[in-house]
Formats: sequence, structure tokens, C-alpha cells
Amino acid sequence: MSIPSGYTIVHRPSEFTDLCGPFYEKKENGVRTELAMRIQDKHRNLRGIAHGGLLVTLADSALGDAIIECYDEPIGLVTVTLSTDFLRPTKIGDWARAIVDVQRAGRRMAFAECSVYVEEDKVLRASGVFAVMDPAGRR
Repeated sequence: MSIPSGYTIVHRPSEFTDLCGPFYEKKENGVRTELAMRIQDKHRNLRGIAHGGLLVTLADSALGDAIIECYDEPIGLVTVTLSTDFLRPTKIGDWARAIVDVQRAGRRMAFAECSVYVEEDKVLRASGVFAVMDPAGRR
């Protein structure tokens, strides 16, 4: 399955995201604007559509990555809450792309929203609250 032009693969140091991916990013002026993936057969649930947990993983990853880019110093993040709404099914072969809007990136907490699209159709919306930690995972 082809990858749209303008996207490059994201290498993540995590076996879990390796199992879920691969993930791709699109950047404009050196800043990531989208985190995306091609829905593959390995991503389907028993109904033959993308598993909801996969789409939540895409949104959670995109949210965390976008928040981290708001800070000048290295930080760690822990998801405190993540609310998701599934709006439409996502099929094998779909190109799912996550776009994030960070509302607040504070000293202790960060808040952001994410929309996942297939073409121009919004398939998932998510909002998250994240605890800001030091890079070693301490508050």
C-alpha cells in the first residue's frame, strides 16, 4: 500500500507502537502537522474494520507528540484522561491522519484535542489531559 507524498516514517523506540504502526509524519516548516498511518489487515477487529484501540493509540501518540513540541526543555508525559468518540468506521487501506490542537501546555498539566480523518471525513475525535513529568517520569 502506498504512502502519500510528503510523509516520512516515524521511528519510535517502543515495541508496542512498532506492533501498531508503522506511523508517518507530515511536517511544515519543521513542525509536525499530522501523524498518520495506513490501516492494514493486522489492524482490523472481528468486524473487519480498524480496531478502535488502534485509532485511540494513533490519537494518544499524536496528542503526546504535539504537546512535547510545546516545551523548550525535555519533558515526559503521562496520559491522565483520554476521551474518545468514534464517528465513522475506518477500513483496511484507509489513510488515517491525526491533527492536534494543543489548548494549554502548563508546568504540571497539558490539555489538547485531536481529530482523526480519512480523506476529509472525521472518523474520531479525542481530548486528553496529560501530566507533565521530568524526562525520567517523576513529577
